[in-house]
Amino acid sequence: MTKFASSDDIREAFLDYFVRRDHQKIQGSSLLPQNDPTLLFVNSGMAPLKPYFTGASRPPHPDLCNVQPCIRTRDIDDVGDRHHLTFFEMLGSWSIGRYFKDRAVELAYGLIVDTFGFPKDKLYVSVYSGNAELGLQPDHETARAWERVGVARDHIVYLGEDNFWGPAGETGPCGPCTEMFFDTGDAYGPKYVPGGEFDTKRRYIEVWNAGVFMQLDKRADGSFGRLPFNSVDTGSGLERMALVLQDAQSVYETDLFRELMGGVKERVGSSFPEEACRVIADHIRATSFILSEGVSPGNEGRSYIPRRLIRKCVALVERAGVRNFDYPGLIDIVVRRFHHHYPLLKQRKDKIVTGLVQEIREFERVIGKGLERLDHLSRANGPFTISGKDAFSLFATYGLPVEIARDFVKEKGGTIDEEGYHVEFQKHQEISRASDKNAGQTWLEDGALVTRTLAGRVSEFVGYEVMDADAQVLALVQAGVPVKEATAGAQIDLLASRTPFYAEGGGQIGDHGRIQGANGAEIRVLDTRKVGGVHVHRAEIVSGAVREGDAIRLSVDEQGRRATMANHSATHLMHAALREVLGTHVRQAGSLVDAERLRFDFEHPSKVTPEQLRTVERRVNEFVRQDFKCEISLTTYAKAVESGALAFFGESYGDEVRMLRFGPASTELCGGTHVTATGEIGLFRILSESSVASGVRRIVAVTGEAAVEYTLDQDQLLKDVAARLRATPRELVERVEQLVKKGDDQRKSDPGSRKVHVDPRAQTVALPDGVKLVAARVDAPTEALGSEASRIASDIDGVVVLAGESDGKASIVVAVSKQKGAYYDASRLLTLLAPYIDGRGGGSVYLARGGGTKPGGLDSLIQNAPSRIAEAMKLTS
Repeated sequence: MTKFASSDDIREAFLDYFVRRDHQKIQGSSLLPQNDPTLLFVNSGMAPLKPYFTGASRPPHPDLCNVQPCIRTRDIDDVGDRHHLTFFEMLGSWSIGRYFKDRAVELAYGLIVDTFGFPKDKLYVSVYSGNAELGLQPDHETARAWERVGVARDHIVYLGEDNFWGPAGETGPCGPCTEMFFDTGDAYGPKYVPGGEFDTKRRYIEVWNAGVFMQLDKRADGSFGRLPFNSVDTGSGLERMALVLQDAQSVYETDLFRELMGGVKERVGSSFPEEACRVIADHIRATSFILSEGVSPGNEGRSYIPRRLIRKCVALVERAGVRNFDYPGLIDIVVRRFHHHYPLLKQRKDKIVTGLVQEIREFERVIGKGLERLDHLSRANGPFTISGKDAFSLFATYGLPVEIARDFVKEKGGTIDEEGYHVEFQKHQEISRASDKNAGQTWLEDGALVTRTLAGRVSEFVGYEVMDADAQVLALVQAGVPVKEATAGAQIDLLASRTPFYAEGGGQIGDHGRIQGANGAEIRVLDTRKVGGVHVHRAEIVSGAVREGDAIRLSVDEQGRRATMANHSATHLMHAALREVLGTHVRQAGSLVDAERLRFDFEHPSKVTPEQLRTVERRVNEFVRQDFKCEISLTTYAKAVESGALAFFGESYGDEVRMLRFGPASTELCGGTHVTATGEIGLFRILSESSVASGVRRIVAVTGEAAVEYTLDQDQLLKDVAARLRATPRELVERVEQLVKKGDDQRKSDPGSRKVHVDPRAQTVALPDGVKLVAARVDAPTEALGSEASRIASDIDGVVVLAGESDGKASIVVAVSKQKGAYYDASRLLTLLAPYIDGRGGGSVYLARGGGTKPGGLDSLIQNAPSRIAEAMKLTS
């Protein structure tokens, strides 16, 4: 078997193999799904490409390949074995409407056997055994394709639902699949015998999903329809491929984890269990990637995943009695290992460390007591069960997730009543909803409940034509339960027979407004969403009462809707302008449109230059001035695409599509609301352009009155600055350059402004926990002290306090190294020391600055800094 010492070589060989076979290499997308509410994170290579497989969007080439970062939350409980991971890199290839099973099998065999050199006798393949209830037959066609390329019949295994893949979420493309497995040998279990059990957990490791044959489209009601064309989706975890090609016993022994595992073991000691080391390595790596995408640890949605991962690490470390564990140092290893492929890690390293450290600090305050309580509950002889009430108490009181409690209890031979836990958790949610007026954050999401509640009655959307409508209340839902009546103060989900309120979709937010009842009830609509195909109004009853069957008048916030329409139409025009200026490779990767502004994410490999942005801005305003009418037509998807229409990323389309055309400027498929002519947009201004992921850029812009206000504010700001510098706006750049040069010259000539230098060797003491501290008096301005303090903190990997006098005032700077930020907070230490100089100040975990009016206290501050910091750490430990 060909050896690949480097996973980078595996990446390159994989992509090169498919590019040479007429596949276009595309950029992997962000871990955060765009316009796909069914996923917390991208969990497979094809998840960002779903619109291509449904026909909703046209791919740049029929055959594609890439390396896609993924988070698979369902595997978290399995992490620690040989090959399960939370974060992984998926090597993927796709054919969209071109080749199918025979060619997919040929390509897979050529890659695995001819390129990577897997021995044929060690390879097994699985095919779908069929499902009578779904009317699906066994996949004999694929089995015959494997035999034709040289796989022995007794190495072809028919499996059930494991060989039916998808969809990537609750709905979407799916189909039977065929997978390739590597036999890792007798040490991992008995050899497969035809007709017997095929062990896919230990001995036979899946190395390649050689083809999900996407023929079906799973609908929201659980039924399956046929896709408009057949496609192939393949994928292999880079880590698993490296496991075999590097002759490792687990993914944690490959070059992808080797340094990180070494870092974990160095910090926890030799007695720490191997599986626990693997869990920490996996969770820190996954957390680094998640936080790099801007997600912060929290209690809900995708934010709960990094919180769960971090807290599992802290619990493992705490339970083992390890103190001052260096989490930031592990992040350094992750960034160093992966930033070449994922630049966000390096760009946002400080934010990753800060997010991690803050979460650790919060959890460390209570984790010890939580584990003590868990130990107390687990003191039993023989098998035992922790009640659901106790398990929930551990979570509510100490923040101890049930997943962590489950693992620890299992080690002691016990179990947790998880059904009882979920009952207690549900009670807690219901109590919270009843007492919290913001309970509306939890939506009526159950499409089946909507269907049952409506009982055949129809809710009609009329918002394209009007913004006011008379209707009847079809149903009311309060705290997830259907009710017949609701009174003032209640938050409800209201379903009406007709509604002009647009439901959130296609990047456009749901409408706000009000509903008036025939009996005088006043209802404020906070948001509108679509559930089970029905518009649901999240509303608060301001006064009166509303009952099922009441006649009502629904009125959209017209000013907000019109502003949103202008921003949505401008999004289409900007998409067209970007494709003109940057190239037709530009495709939407997500959007958000509301009354305030528009946000547009698009695929582009590099920063958009200021000149290009000005050209785009001018072009959009040309479209606005030309006052193109918005022409709307209903047609089939095929006819729309044939006429040149583009489909927005993340939208799903039925048999009939809604096509919008703004003259020759733009033709899109879109279900949103829009201006009747581009002139209604008024003015278009770009506020910012930035990167949100590798190969994905973001533009934020405004239209109409907001664009006018922005323009006037910028103009006034320019005039104010010019007046202060006694120049005209046109002379401003030259005048600023003169001032910059003058400042540089002054700094060079003024000894007091030069950088200070402290020799830490003469000033260093050790705190009780062994951390180095430098405390020194340096009479210089705060600005000069800051850079020097940060330099020393990094050099000694510890804490630095510099204080001195400048212009009759006292200054103080506290710096903490990145590695020690998990245990020391610069801003808190500054607050501790500032009273010596009657001062105050603030800053971050790593650097804080302050000043005071009592320079006479400086020497006392420096002299007492070690004891004060040591005392404070003792009190908080």
